[in-house]
Amino acid sequence: MIFVTVGTHHQPFRRLLDALGTLDGHDLVVQYGPGEPPPGVAHAQAYMPFDEMLERFEEADAVITHAGVGSILCARRAGHVPLVVPRRHELGEHVDEHQAELTRALEARGKVIAVWETESLPQLLSEAPAQGEPAVAADPALSAEVRAALRGE
Repeated sequence: MIFVTVGTHHQPFRRLLDALGTLDGHDLVVQYGPGEPPPGVAHAQAYMPFDEMLERFEEADAVITHAGVGSILCARRAGHVPLVVPRRHELGEHVDEHQAELTRALEARGKVIAVWETESLPQLLSEAPAQGEPAVAADPALSAEVRAALRGE
């Protein structure tokens, strides 16, 4: 199963959701945020409770996410090197370029697989490493802070 999350930002992320159509044959679980769910996906939810998202990160064979800090941390904590599609200001997907900046920094350290062009998603997914041991040790304080951030608290 591939878990896909676009986070809770108020702007839809159609570029990523539309790219999921190129992943034929994959079992996708998608948290799609505001707007319409992606077509042809067996399980799609606008928003998920945090505990359910954590379960999805752990159950997934691979993770595709926007470049939200919380989503990346959760994927890394579950042992994934996530495929990260940063929301782009120039495309009207976010208020600035912080997601692109974060993606570049983490890509340079080998912590994420950057997806700059969604056309490359199937190829990058096929080359992604399998889920491994958690990259970040379980830390209750970190979990509480991430949970609060994702809830907007």
